[in-house]
Amino acid sequence: MPGNDTPSRPNVLVIYTDDQPQEWVGCYGGDVLTPNIDRIAEEGVRFDRYYASSPVCSPSRYSALTGRYASRSERLQRDCPPGTYPNVDWAAGVAGETDTVASVLSADGYTTGFVGKWHQGVDADIESIPADADGRDPETARTIRRNYERLVDQVERCGFDDARHVYPANVFGWELPEAMERHNMEWVTEGALEFLDANHEDPFCLVMAPTLTHDPWEREQLEADPRITPAGYLDEPPDVQPSRESVLERVAAAPETSREPSDAEHPAFMTESEVQMGRAFATWLDDGVGAVLDRLDSLGIAEETLVIFTSDHGNRGKFTCYDAGARQPCLARWPAVLEPRDPETDLVSNVDIAPTLFDLAGVDPGNDYTVDGRSFAPLLTGSSEYDRESLYLEMTTERAVVTDDNWKYIAVRYPPEIQKRVDAGEQFTHWGVRYDGDVHHTYGADEDFPAYFDQDQLYDLDTDPHEQHNLADDPAHADRLKQLREQLRGYCDALPHEFAEFTDS
Repeated sequence: MPGNDTPSRPNVLVIYTDDQPQEWVGCYGGDVLTPNIDRIAEEGVRFDRYYASSPVCSPSRYSALTGRYASRSERLQRDCPPGTYPNVDWAAGVAGETDTVASVLSADGYTTGFVGKWHQGVDADIESIPADADGRDPETARTIRRNYERLVDQVERCGFDDARHVYPANVFGWELPEAMERHNMEWVTEGALEFLDANHEDPFCLVMAPTLTHDPWEREQLEADPRITPAGYLDEPPDVQPSRESVLERVAAAPETSREPSDAEHPAFMTESEVQMGRAFATWLDDGVGAVLDRLDSLGIAEETLVIFTSDHGNRGKFTCYDAGARQPCLARWPAVLEPRDPETDLVSNVDIAPTLFDLAGVDPGNDYTVDGRSFAPLLTGSSEYDRESLYLEMTTERAVVTDDNWKYIAVRYPPEIQKRVDAGEQFTHWGVRYDGDVHHTYGADEDFPAYFDQDQLYDLDTDPHEQHNLADDPAHADRLKQLREQLRGYCDALPHEFAEFTDS
């Protein structure tokens, strides 16, 4: 619980961005214009060893919303029942569950809100819409609206009192005309501002989840009709942040940096133009963050509002346990409590967000609520020591442990029927799909990481931060390998599924 001098029950704003690596945040040394996001670090703290426990959209968000590892998701367990080998992927989602950070805080007096990207599933029939349909056609518009209302209802059934301006998933992959598959950062920002205006007088917890900086990384996204939303065409575009036109102007006018990005920061599956547009998207996103921070100031609630900014995963190393995908930006600001300080180097995970909020709000989620994470409230309040030996990652057929002294062990274990084929010389992606050489089928991980196909991988992250040199077969590190394998067994044994020699079944 917070210390005696710590204000109780802070307001909470969690900003959970999409596909935004540390290289697309200025305060992490990125060659990008993100002054408002950087302001959170300047007025609070930057976490340098924060990890997403399952680095792809849905499972990452599941863990942040629940405090549980994605393999516990009821949706994923319908596909992979306990006792089988789970492929931790997009199937993990909170739809159908009612034990969430939102439901717990709501039951204890918080007003809980959600705006932006959901990507947690919808347990309702969604009506089909042809790709070439016109979203302004009255009948199509009514279908879009019905689908959207089912989406909002799903979010609210998962514990959010006030869901608005919601994207079902990415800007693509939902029943919308192709011409409407567009980012609309202004609409997400507007939803956050509306929530704050309506709910700022009592304790609140708002999750703001922009679709940026996820692909498609195309200039036409910034040039699209700003009235386009997943709820249909607006009558007027939102006017809540600097113009889209100014984004490209400011990015073009920014002074060139002398820093040369390394090859290890450029995903194999992305072109240089896509990387540059992704950085422009970071500025577009930053404008929305700035508008929300300014609204906290104008409402007079910035002091007592804890702001946590982070991302679901990176783009290089996405869908793997490598640091490029799993080690994410994370910033926190809480002016009433948290004095600005040097970057924090303790291990923290997205699975820790929910228990941290429970801790700070003085809320007991109950014995029936499963929590895998641990509170990092001591790092925010300075109320006690924080000591963490390791943390756990799970993605596809990979499981990993990261230690406090900066070593990592990754184990790749395929289901038995695939393992037989691997032993016979075939290659499979970690998704469990036969490898065909297409970098888009691995998000480029097979080219970005030389040991991708090794089933045991050991890295010294101090000397090899980009995980280019697998030390698992080095006799000099045999004891270290054994130690980390035992730590991984401890994590796997506590979870519902089988994972080769790391579980007792």
